[in-house]
Amino acid sequence: MLEHEAIKRYLKKLTFQFLAFGAISAAVFVYLIPQHYFIMFPVVLLYFYLLNFFSYYILIKTHNLPTIKFSKYFMLLSLIKFFGSLIFVVLYIIFARRTLIPFLVIFIILYFHSLFQLVRDFQHFLSKKKSE
Repeated sequence: MLEHEAIKRYLKKLTFQFLAFGAISAAVFVYLIPQHYFIMFPVVLLYFYLLNFFSYYILIKTHNLPTIKFSKYFMLLSLIKFFGSLIFVVLYIIFARRTLIPFLVIFIILYFHSLFQLVRDFQHFLSKKKSE
């Protein structure tokens, strides 16, 4: 039950964060730098939203496995995230060079945010589970 609650809480938090980031970014693009808006911006947000959610889901569901199996899942998850993101960036570079700089800025911010958030929230889950 703790796992289900943790996933539900993470989904709410993630949704709020991405809606807030999307709203702030939209305001910046509309009012401050409209010339740098790129049409794929919502796709980038959706990509990281789904990537974060499924990464957390997999970590929560596999955290009870023995260390060796958990490590394998974690490394596989990290590889999928890294190469999936690399493919996404390369395809964007190939098809939309005109808006490359704003795309890369947003992409890098969201990539590192997702890494730190995932680690922080998973550690919080583990410490909460230990205390119960």
